[in-house]
Amino acid sequence: MSRPEVTREKTIWMIVTPQIAILLISILWIYFFPKDNVYKYFNFSLWILFEGLLTGFGLALAGYGFYFFAKKTKKFYEAVELFEQVLSPAFKNLKFIDLFLLSFISGFNEEVFFRGLLFPRIGIILSSLAFGLLHFPGEKYWIYAVWATCSAALFAYLFFLSNSLWLPIVAHFTNNFIGMVLLTRMANKKNI
Repeated sequence: MSRPEVTREKTIWMIVTPQIAILLISILWIYFFPKDNVYKYFNFSLWILFEGLLTGFGLALAGYGFYFFAKKTKKFYEAVELFEQVLSPAFKNLKFIDLFLLSFISGFNEEVFFRGLLFPRIGIILSSLAFGLLHFPGEKYWIYAVWATCSAALFAYLFFLSNSLWLPIVAHFTNNFIGMVLLTRMANKKNI
């Protein structure tokens, strides 16, 4: 049984809706707890940009490698199913600008909330687990939440090292953007 086609608008709203919630929670948090203001963490340099791009590319490459490992060995085949049958068709109708903006919105909002606000309060383990839960698509695809939790720990470490949210934001954006481009290409190859 094939899944119904997901429209471009539906995919965009599916991604943007939780991001709006995260943004509103972050704004309210900063309003009610002004000492947790994240503005002090927006230090930028070319080194941060380079490191973020490099880390995001490496993370995306590792994720792609895991996908091929899972596909070849039949281990964690649920991850292959998630990418090929759930995510890839959902991203099929997105335009390049959609991929860019959605990657930036998710990278920015999630890093401000999980690394800028949550991490200093509850630490790397709990903030990474919370991030993993946000990315938990269901019991069948638990391995994706594990991957997201590990990625969150890496992003927290980058934030800790640099004292800048831009480093994990750029890494997160780069990873998401490459992943979304690959999912879109995967879907469009199947239609050829």
